[in-house]
Amino acid sequence: MKGYNFKFERVLNYKKTVEDYKKSQYGDLQQRLNREEEMLLEYNHCKENLIMEKNKSIQKISVGHLKMYNSYLNDINDTISKQEEIIDETKTKLEIAKEELMEAMKEKKVFEKLKENDYKQYVYEAKKVEEKLLDSIVSYNITTQQ
Repeated sequence: MKGYNFKFERVLNYKKTVEDYKKSQYGDLQQRLNREEEMLLEYNHCKENLIMEKNKSIQKISVGHLKMYNSYLNDINDTISKQEEIIDETKTKLEIAKEELMEAMKEKKVFEKLKENDYKQYVYEAKKVEEKLLDSIVSYNITTQQ
């Protein structure tokens, strides 16, 4: 009997490649989300510092400087809003990538289970062939001894 050969090995290898690619995509998006969230924290920290600085010097500040602080606060608020939108979009993309990864894992698992069952069947048939061979050897030995 020849060695074991799974007829869908190429498909299984393809499914593994797809799964690895999806894992890579998911990891890249997760890192991007982390970077974007860090940027948002920095913007919020900058805003808090600006508000504290403005509040400290509010009695000694000129109207021009107060206007400049307010303009800068508006710009930071706009930047924060845009950053929150970027984070929401990235979270959506991350969720889609997660679903695609889960689907790729399921598809690979199906072919791995198919291969496992196919191998069990191969082993079972190999044992049957071996038993048949042993039976014929024993029968031959019994008939030649008589």
